[in-house]
Amino acid sequence: MLQNGLLMRIYIAESTKIKEKPAIRFLPEYFMKNGLTGCTLYRGMSGYGHENKLRTVDVFQFSLDLPVIIDVIDTKEKIEAVFPEVEAMIDDGLVMVQDVRMCRKVPK
Repeated sequence: MLQNGLLMRIYIAESTKIKEKPAIRFLPEYFMKNGLTGCTLYRGMSGYGHENKLRTVDVFQFSLDLPVIIDVIDTKEKIEAVFPEVEAMIDDGLVMVQDVRMCRKVPK
């Protein structure tokens, strides 16, 4: 059965920090503590944002600062409850929300 929900998608760099902690570690913990059903992080191979700095795998450098996308899909109420705080935490990136139709499958 399909139900309405929201997708919150966050675009950041791997080096992004929130409260002195890497955002890629902080945000999944934050979503879990706030009762969201789940989130998925995707590490990009290459990309750039508003600063026009190309972030890509560079075999000549050992440090990587690749683009990261974080997806969180849940009910409208849960996403809207955390959105203002998440938006305030992201200093350099993009936070977007869009309507989705979802069908949850959970083990019985």
